Amino acid sequence: GTAGSGRGQQRAPAGPALSDIFTPESIGPLLRNADVRQRLLEHLPPQHAATQDLEQLMHTPQFKAQLERFSHALQSGQMDLAQFGLSPGTGFSIAEFLRAIQAQAQISNDAEEEKGAKKDTESGATGDENSRGG
Repeated sequence: GTAGSGRGQQRAPAGPALSDIFTPESIGPLLRNADVRQRLLEHLPPQHAATQDLEQLMHTPQFKAQLERFSHALQSGQMDLAQFGLSPGTGFSIAEFLRAIQAQAQISNDAEEEKGAKKDTESGATGDENSRGG
């Protein structure tokens, strides 16, 4: 076979792997932040509610294996990332994925701030009291 063949070649992953980013040392301080923890707990089963449990979970082989699977699916294009503004069917580096999530979070934050500013200017008067039915 020819070693330089371009057939079936995937993009080379640029940047660190998820397992290099999601380390107990880097995520631990986030898990200890009350606001971050509260937002995270909405998506977790009650048995993982304690910060200590979450930090211990990060040391398990299962967690590390899931990060590897997620990284592979991300880089190979097996994951639909349209919700993050990434085109389906192509592989992405971890860095590209994280940038897309960051951009999506900024859009959400901007929308929340805009909604909050609208509420302030409307001073709560909506006129919905007239829709009583009967």
